[in-house]
Amino acid sequence: MDLENNKDNVTACYIDQTAVIRVEGRGSFKISPPVKQFIHQVMDTHSAERILVDMSDCSGMDSTFMGVIAGLSCLIKKNPACSFKLINLSRKNQKLFSTLGVDRVVDYSLSTSGEEQELMDQECSGSQNLEPDFADKLAAAKTTLEAHQTLVDINPENFDKFKSVLDFLQDDVRSLSQG
Repeated sequence: MDLENNKDNVTACYIDQTAVIRVEGRGSFKISPPVKQFIHQVMDTHSAERILVDMSDCSGMDSTFMGVIAGLSCLIKKNPACSFKLINLSRKNQKLFSTLGVDRVVDYSLSTSGEEQELMDQECSGSQNLEPDFADKLAAAKTTLEAHQTLVDINPENFDKFKSVLDFLQDDVRSLSQG
């Protein structure tokens, strides 16, 4: 995969009954809103029976991305018609997950099963870039706030780590809502 200037990028496509999302560069606050939007679309339209997130080209993750992934995982677990899993997670990213307790709620593996690898080797039909909407500052702030609230919900020890971030984001959402 071309990591053109190490730019954060996320693509999505369908292979059979599987939605495949590929994260390139960092899993960050920039790509979190379109990932969340795409997965909600998959859930709302029942367009896939499972969602695989390929993390093989993911160089790192920020707390917003991890919070969004944790929140989506918890949401999908309430819907037995669909499964959600991160594959090819690096040891470095696995450590990030465990630091915040995300590993407790997200299904993941450091590699792929034979069946998953066969699927990943297939050509994606209708692959699309999931582009962030930088103009929608309120939606981005809400996504970031919700992600950090999720991190505290899944691991109360995270509250001290993110208290000032939560305060800032709540103020930001309030001021953007009034503007």
